Amino acid sequence: MAKFYRGKFTFKVNRKTRRNFLRAGFFTTLALVFLLGFLAGTFAFYSRGLPSTRALQEMQPKQGTKVFDRHGQLIYEFAEEHRIVVPLARIPRSLIDATIAIEDRSFRSHWGVDVFGYAAAVKDFVLRRSKRLRGASTITQQLARNLFLTQDRTLSRKIAEAVLALKIEQLFSKDEILELYFNQINYGHGAYGVETASQMYFGREVDSLTLAQAALLAGMPRGPSLYSPYTHPQAALKRRNTVLEAMVSTGAISRSLADSAKKEEIVTKPRELQLNDAPYFVEDVRKYLESKYGANAIYQGAMQVYTTLDLKLQRVANQVSENWMEQLEDRYKLVPRRKDFKVPKVETDIINTPYIQDALLALDPHTGHILALIGGRDYLVSKFNRAIQSRRQAGSSFKPFIYTAAIDNGFSPGDVILDAPIVIEDDGSGEPWYPRNYDGKFDGPTSLRRGLALSKNLIAVKLIQSIGPSTVISYARKMGIRTPLPAVLSLALGSADISMIDMVSAYGVFANRGIRVEPIMILKVLDKNGIVLEETHPYAEEVLSPQTAYIMANMMKTVVDHGTGIYARSLGFTRPAGGKTGTTNDYTDTWFVGYTPDLVCGVWVGFDQKKTVAEGATGAGLALPIWAAFMKQATDSLPVKDFPVPGDIVSATICTESGLLATPACPNPRSEIFLKANLPSRTCDIHRLQNLNMQSKDYNFEQLDRGSLNDPDFKP
Repeated sequence: MAKFYRGKFTFKVNRKTRRNFLRAGFFTTLALVFLLGFLAGTFAFYSRGLPSTRALQEMQPKQGTKVFDRHGQLIYEFAEEHRIVVPLARIPRSLIDATIAIEDRSFRSHWGVDVFGYAAAVKDFVLRRSKRLRGASTITQQLARNLFLTQDRTLSRKIAEAVLALKIEQLFSKDEILELYFNQINYGHGAYGVETASQMYFGREVDSLTLAQAALLAGMPRGPSLYSPYTHPQAALKRRNTVLEAMVSTGAISRSLADSAKKEEIVTKPRELQLNDAPYFVEDVRKYLESKYGANAIYQGAMQVYTTLDLKLQRVANQVSENWMEQLEDRYKLVPRRKDFKVPKVETDIINTPYIQDALLALDPHTGHILALIGGRDYLVSKFNRAIQSRRQAGSSFKPFIYTAAIDNGFSPGDVILDAPIVIEDDGSGEPWYPRNYDGKFDGPTSLRRGLALSKNLIAVKLIQSIGPSTVISYARKMGIRTPLPAVLSLALGSADISMIDMVSAYGVFANRGIRVEPIMILKVLDKNGIVLEETHPYAEEVLSPQTAYIMANMMKTVVDHGTGIYARSLGFTRPAGGKTGTTNDYTDTWFVGYTPDLVCGVWVGFDQKKTVAEGATGAGLALPIWAAFMKQATDSLPVKDFPVPGDIVSATICTESGLLATPACPNPRSEIFLKANLPSRTCDIHRLQNLNMQSKDYNFEQLDRGSLNDPDFKP
């Protein structure tokens, strides 16, 4: 027997007891070694497939691709998780204390895992014999889960979560972990990170939150959908008060402060749809980025995309467009109106909406930059882009291409063509065609300038007869019309379907002295480190001589000043500008495309289905008011400019009726411009004949028109 002394007491331990004691110690040590080995093995096993140390060191909250306008203003962010990253210094102490009090009170002391809480959770898991493991996640574990793991509540995921948490605690300080956490966590309704949540729910930056607002946000990560102040305000209120009580129990705030905060009502900012001012433009940008870089790069790559859009002009376009469309709905008593249309409960993309639609596209003719784009009235109802995807009959807005081909092939604005009835025996349909003017009248000898200004169909038809449809198609192609064009005489009246972007781009040639610039949307794309992935430079090509482009611009100024586009002047748009109206048969498509020296814009109004808008509805009455209102505001701050006159352009006084150099006997002389090589060398022969006592009634074309209309062979 052995004796052990401790102070004045004597302990007697026999050999058997000593042997049992040593044996117990041995097995305990063995168990500890086994446990440590098991834990080490578990750590090693679950570390496989988890992020490396380097990946953890470089970890950042996921950020999507941000799309900016030409001035660097944010238009939209493509992201699975919308967030604005802020430093910890901007996060108020009340929010930090509230989060620690409700989520992880031992945060400052543990190594990433709350051992006691974790043991309780495992015990609960075993006793319930469930595949789901609840609770016990520290702030660090929540961060690990949100950054790298799934939300599945299984034992394997909890172990992996704990392993990652231990690694994170080794690499980062507590403050760094908090900063990552507050920028990562989901606060509901697509808001990730406290700054995003603060702005969404309260309309203020995170560092200006009240105690009550901070407590509400701190309580949301446990169940963002359950505690949403938008959808479950009572549950949100109860949860907020629970957080305030937790703060009292941890000593973060006093009882009086908590009671005062509980009295504060929950007042949230009105919920906004995750939409942007240029949804059709942004969607086209997204399609391009996805085709080139893939969806993952868009939604997780934190790219920066700088576009050509001018957000200020886009907002102007949105406002004037919808204001006018609502007026049209009231004026023509159209049913249904857009605001009365009920969106189907099943999410779908409606291409043919039942209400009247519009499209607008504005670009800089010198750079090709698309500055504003409206593809329809409601992107949430219909994602079909009517400015780019749609092809509609151009009507008379196609006529400038007929006149361009004529001017470039020897015609002049003062040349006179007889505006009188004709019959086309066969224009491809096998049937005779009797083209007529919109108003059913004929003006007799008509100059090209007047024919374009008043949109005389017969003048355009006779021009295309003279130069040939294939010549017109060739010019339209050079200027930017890509859509198929039939080689028929009815092309002169705009029978072909053309896209808005093609029309606007082609009209830009007139404004840009004959140079066509390819339309572009994206200026440059940067990766998350600011490295330029691509940069777009305008592609420019001279497709018309500066002289032809100027003559056409000058003629189209007459359309706006004295012709079918004169309503723009009544609406208050006074700057030098050219343009052309377009109206199709049965009043189904209405257009106005026009430009100043620095801005070109096109507008289309009609139904998605090809049906009559209203009897007598024209491009001047429906589309032009949107154009004028937009252009007036868009150019308001710019200096007034006219189209510059190139060399070899001369002017002369001509007779309006003959198109030749005026004589003293000509009753209506006027000044006209010419390419120097095409300046008339002959003087008017009509009014010289009048001096020989020619009867003026022989030149009464109004009488001739009436006679033609009474002719049984004429079928209008």
